[in-house]
Amino acid sequence: MAVTWHKEEKFLGVRYREHATRQHGVKLDRCYSIRYKLNGKDKEEVAGWWSEGVTAERAFKTLSTIRENIRLGIEPQSIAAMRQAGEEKVKEEVKARRRKELAEMTLSDFWEDEYLPAAETTKTARTMKGEKGLYANWIRPALGDIPLQKVDTPKVEALALKASRAGKSAATIRYILAVISQVWNMAAVRDIVQGPSPTTRFKKPRQDNRRMRFLTEEEATELLDILSARSIDLYDSAVLALFCGLRAGEIHALTWGDIDFSNKIISIRNTKTKKDRHAFMTEEVEAMLKRRSAAQAKTAYVFPASNKKKREWVSATFFKAVDSLGLNDTGEHTQDHSGAEILAKVKDRRQRVVFHTLRHTFASWLVKNGTPLYTVAELMGHTTLEMTRRYSHLAPDTLRKAALSLQGQLEQRPAGILPFKKAKAS
Repeated sequence: MAVTWHKEEKFLGVRYREHATRQHGVKLDRCYSIRYKLNGKDKEEVAGWWSEGVTAERAFKTLSTIRENIRLGIEPQSIAAMRQAGEEKVKEEVKARRRKELAEMTLSDFWEDEYLPAAETTKTARTMKGEKGLYANWIRPALGDIPLQKVDTPKVEALALKASRAGKSAATIRYILAVISQVWNMAAVRDIVQGPSPTTRFKKPRQDNRRMRFLTEEEATELLDILSARSIDLYDSAVLALFCGLRAGEIHALTWGDIDFSNKIISIRNTKTKKDRHAFMTEEVEAMLKRRSAAQAKTAYVFPASNKKKREWVSATFFKAVDSLGLNDTGEHTQDHSGAEILAKVKDRRQRVVFHTLRHTFASWLVKNGTPLYTVAELMGHTTLEMTRRYSHLAPDTLRKAALSLQGQLEQRPAGILPFKKAKAS
């Protein structure tokens, strides 16, 4: 069927055709087109339908713009080019709005909308509890209302300084910085921020976290006694830590396949350094393990959690036992929040009794009994001898004996001058 085009007398270069059935109001709908010359050739383009808001006058205005652009040699020079330019403009406007939104996005906005939902799907509940606590107490008050892109090194340094002045340990401050770094890195992956994390541009605080406190024989006996009455699992774990020097994580990772009663050896899969080693059963350890070993599969954990899976942390019963013995009391008195008088607690974490103190006690007793530091390092699974040097002060007699063992090695003259033989002339 042939299409009939009609000229618009008032608007030269514009014409239209009517739709056979579709109406706009009481009249048939019209499709307008424009005609012009481009590069010496006749060109015609559809301007649009009347029902879409295109009129003869509007089509003529479009035509006039195109003709003027052709005359001046600028773009756009067609309706297609106009539409493309319009689409690109819309895209750029969308990008501009997105850039503005990102520029205004605060750290708290990103934490709530992006970081937290993603982190909760990949991290343990315990880890998230720690991160949420640091965010609520430190990160949000200091940086939460700041646009994420404006979180810089000076602001992070100010937060670290504030936490330090509040008495927070270097480890806690590094944890705060680690959370900020993780938030930043996720934002960088999502093109919300650019550049390295502001936490990487200054030196993070370090602190000597090496445990100094170890138990006396009397304290160890009292602690084991109270643990045996409160929790046999904790008692047995404490025996293993005290007589074999195992970390809590190593104890919790033990399976019965790691226990060799024939050779009285325990194979330790080091969860911290990944360096496996062996521990040797004392009579106390052997008796304890045999008591626990009845009808146990090799893959079963020696100290399983209540659900038979691997334990993740030391029970609070241990810390209650320590408190009941006053092992972390300073002997001085202070007041609690209600004003009641209480015994003050040790503030230096290196001097506090925790489960790791039992491992530290194992090493300390060995050195006091004259065991060489190298041997202690091997038994402890230390990666460097420097880690074991902290115990050297516990063996002054051993070091003195070693140094004085050279006494009398050479014949001494009465005047105190040692006679050395001169080399013979050749």
